[in-house]
Amino acid sequence: MGCGAWSLPLLAVMFYLSRSQAIAVSFAFYFLGVFCNQPHYMATIYRAYRTRGDFHKYRFFTVYVSVFVLLTVVVVHLAPGLFPWLLTFYLTWSPWHYTGQNFGIAMMLARRAGAQPSRLDRNFIWWSYFASYAAWFLALHNTGTPSQATLVILPIPAEVARIGIMFFLALYLVAGAFGHLRLVRTVGWSAMAGPLTLFVTQFLWFLLPEVLHETTAMDFPPTYASAGILAFMHCAQYLWITTYYARRESDADSAGTHSFRPWRYYFILIVGGIALFIPGPWIASRVFGHDLVESFFIFAALVNLHHFILDGAIWKLRDGRIARLLLGRNPPAPDHAGAESDDAPVFGWLGGPSAGARALRYGAVIALVAIATVDQTQFWLTLKNSGSPALAIAQIFNPEDTRIYFQRAQQLVAAGRRDEAIATLRQAAAINPRNGPVQQMLGELLYQSGDTAAALAQYDRMADLFRPDLVVLVNSGILASQRGDHAKAKARLEAALRLAPEKLELHLYLAEALEGGGDAPGARREYEAYLEAHRADAGDPRVTPTYLAAALKAGDLDRALSDNVAARTWYERTLELAKSTGQTGAEAAARQRLSVPAPINR
Repeated sequence: MGCGAWSLPLLAVMFYLSRSQAIAVSFAFYFLGVFCNQPHYMATIYRAYRTRGDFHKYRFFTVYVSVFVLLTVVVVHLAPGLFPWLLTFYLTWSPWHYTGQNFGIAMMLARRAGAQPSRLDRNFIWWSYFASYAAWFLALHNTGTPSQATLVILPIPAEVARIGIMFFLALYLVAGAFGHLRLVRTVGWSAMAGPLTLFVTQFLWFLLPEVLHETTAMDFPPTYASAGILAFMHCAQYLWITTYYARRESDADSAGTHSFRPWRYYFILIVGGIALFIPGPWIASRVFGHDLVESFFIFAALVNLHHFILDGAIWKLRDGRIARLLLGRNPPAPDHAGAESDDAPVFGWLGGPSAGARALRYGAVIALVAIATVDQTQFWLTLKNSGSPALAIAQIFNPEDTRIYFQRAQQLVAAGRRDEAIATLRQAAAINPRNGPVQQMLGELLYQSGDTAAALAQYDRMADLFRPDLVVLVNSGILASQRGDHAKAKARLEAALRLAPEKLELHLYLAEALEGGGDAPGARREYEAYLEAHRADAGDPRVTPTYLAAALKAGDLDRALSDNVAARTWYERTLELAKSTGQTGAEAAARQRLSVPAPINR
């Protein structure tokens, strides 16, 4: 667990289960978060805020950074346009945090094994870990990454990113092998088992998905490394270290007068983790009328970012006390360097034996456990397979939860009640206009309803709210063309082609829009671009009908532009292909056009 040796079997099992038991896996990890993910954040809070000495030592982080985070919570709720930037920042930083922890534990275990890494050894190993993260970063931030409404993806060209990933993969292997083998020569293979396992773990977490993407049909989104099973493994690893540290710190401070009580420590972490993550989103959701899910992500992102900053400050082996506790093999002697008052709890009275303090503590624990139970119940009630009664109960708990309306709309669509589904989705969009799945489904239903004005207005709103999205651009371009707004149709479809040049059918949509707007040369250019791209597979049954129709259109446009030689070439090519593939309709159309004399050019 500590070195990630369970990564491969756990990843394999979760990948298998997620294909057949996705809902159960989703709930299982949400539930396990209460006992693993959330306590790991509290472990850092406990370390920094437990005594007056630690609180003042890290005052910049415990006070000023904390106040800044709380203010940011309010600002993002009041200015929701900042949410994608916040979420992107958090998801991009998370794997770097995991990388830093793996590297730090690897160096700690190497030193405990007797190795004395030189600056050169350390630098080579550090570069290998950095390279694995850099490859992941490029896998996320490139133009080939599917558009997501809640993320801001850097526009690094996909081909440049692919070359960079290959470079960093090679750097990971070369630098890592060189740095680790130098240490193996000094202490042996068995003594370096921990650091070597972490080196492999880093590959499994950040590089294996890209290797599989390039060599197989398997595909893992880069955000997989920021959440889910990897976050769970990282948090379990973190608790392993912090529990060890807390035990040795307790032994050192008590000088043998009492032993460390792990269950009490773990209970504090569980309750503290609940306090960090659960009440805030529920309160903010009701106070600001904000989507519960988005509020949860705002709090999760900011708690994580606070954790990353604080964690980077307090777990430094340069700190003599931490070095003695984590690297020493025997319990360290008590450190009385600070004043006695430095060991006093920050919230002294609250942790005291008085009846009032105990009542407040017990009441807070009961309240937190109760709200955690409600939160878990809400998550279960809003899963994809929930029925109407479950969704009704969830709406009573929190009517600002857009999952309720989205699931209900899906059920209404399945029952053929499209108008009711549209009304339900409008309710969800009013709560959270930035909910991508809600807006997408609303746009599709309006598109299918035939109300082109409402559908185009919906796609225009989506174009304003979200970064360029292929579906939004294509559907709004087609709708604009149908409604005679050819300038908008041209702009949207050209943007779609820039976003996804491999989608060859976009040339046809753009050609139709250009033709409708009177741009015959532009339309002919787009038809010919489609035809040239499909020259080699024109006989494929999946392509042939569309290819033949496009060829006839290209010929018609050439004839309209008085290029009769080019027009006749397209008609003859259409006739030949239609005869060989049995497309009688296209064959007749080509014969008819060839039989019409070409107009005389004056």
